[in-house]
Amino acid sequence: MLSVHAADPEQGLNLALSAVVGYVSLVCWMVVMFPQIYMNYQRKSGEGVSLVMMIAWVCGDIFNITGALMQGLVSSTVLIGSYYLFVDSTLLYQIVYYRLVYQAHRPKDSCEDEQSRLTAAADNSNDDGLARAADRASVRDARGQSGSQLQTVLSLLLSLSAMAILVVLVVALVAGTGSAEPPTPGDGAKTSPLPLSQVIAQAMGTASATVYIMSYVPQAVQNYQRKSCEGLSIWLFLLSLLGNTTYALAILVVSLDPHYLAPYVPWLMGALVPCVIQMFILYQFHTYPH
Repeated sequence: MLSVHAADPEQGLNLALSAVVGYVSLVCWMVVMFPQIYMNYQRKSGEGVSLVMMIAWVCGDIFNITGALMQGLVSSTVLIGSYYLFVDSTLLYQIVYYRLVYQAHRPKDSCEDEQSRLTAAADNSNDDGLARAADRASVRDARGQSGSQLQTVLSLLLSLSAMAILVVLVVALVAGTGSAEPPTPGDGAKTSPLPLSQVIAQAMGTASATVYIMSYVPQAVQNYQRKSCEGLSIWLFLLSLLGNTTYALAILVVSLDPHYLAPYVPWLMGALVPCVIQMFILYQFHTYPH
């Protein structure tokens, strides 16, 4: 799976083991979102998943794929990264749909139900003040829901605008550096500077790792603030933990040589460091109701 020539039987065994572990990681990431997508569909809600986390995942996926392509990493890295982008975008779309489009047809009914409940209580107690309170409550609910939806829409538009600008910049950089000829070995003992495309690729990988690491923080904070993991699938984080671990092992099992590992450092950090936050969120599942 990794493009390292097997110079001896031991290295060939390492490559075979890397391929097996890499495919385990790929399978984990192929199914990781399905339990959460199914739960959202059953609940007709996307409130349990942090919208900030999902937007960060999509941005991180764009960094990841761009850096992997420019760095010339192995096909499995690009394949897994592309699938990340697909499933993350699918879940993000579902969350936005349930929060905005689907819920847009429910506030009126919710407000009417609340108003009917309060009005019925007012009739039973023959209290005109309570009926007026029902009217005010319905208006406050409608305004609050509209304001919340507007805030979500604005946040999403800003995030998508930033993603669009990022894609344009990346395409411009690739177009500007893709035609440059690779450096030829000099006749002296001087070390050639790193090509600009590789510098950009390393920067993209580092940005991707940073985004992935920080993306789980909003979800952990949201769980803490709500004191609940309701609406979250525990399989989302169990499979993510297993997928990240096997993804890193698929790289490390081939060789621990620093020259081999150097290009993979950002991707290793992006896979291993989030494991700590994922384990903390799994602890929240143990502590909070879900």
